[in-house]
Amino acid sequence: MYSIHSCPGWQPLAEESVRSAPEAGLVLHLRENRSQLSHEARVTFTVLIGLFMAMAILPAIKGDMLVPVFALGTMALLVGAIEWHQRSQPAAEWLAIEDDRLLWASNRGDPIDLPAQATRLVQDETVPERLRLFLENHWQRAEIGRYLSLEEKRAVAALIARQLGEARA
Repeated sequence: MYSIHSCPGWQPLAEESVRSAPEAGLVLHLRENRSQLSHEARVTFTVLIGLFMAMAILPAIKGDMLVPVFALGTMALLVGAIEWHQRSQPAAEWLAIEDDRLLWASNRGDPIDLPAQATRLVQDETVPERLRLFLENHWQRAEIGRYLSLEEKRAVAALIARQLGEARA
């Protein structure tokens, strides 16, 4: 998931941006999509837990105690993993391209400050279903938008490539 916080007027999708200054360059916020479970998904999950509990109780009635222990342990691990995932901070990146600077920051790594004229966007499509985007300079290379969908990566790549091309001109 990405949002455009500032976009020059000539760029596609400029009308969707929230401008901080009229002469600002491109400012993107890229974030991992953390959609909440829908009501139907929560109901389905609850039904599955109920079925697992019923399946765990039946062998216990016959005297097989290991089956309920493993089934209940598996459910507890699943619920714990979902809770941990919901509470953890989603991966996020910020990319700003101004007149002569490219600033990139991530909550998972160190920030990068590069000259925009010497930086290029590399699109690695060795696997057609998995586009990878890199910001590359003479001495540094950083992958951006790892968690974006393929369509989002293509849209973001077009925005970044146009802005970097404008910075070189």
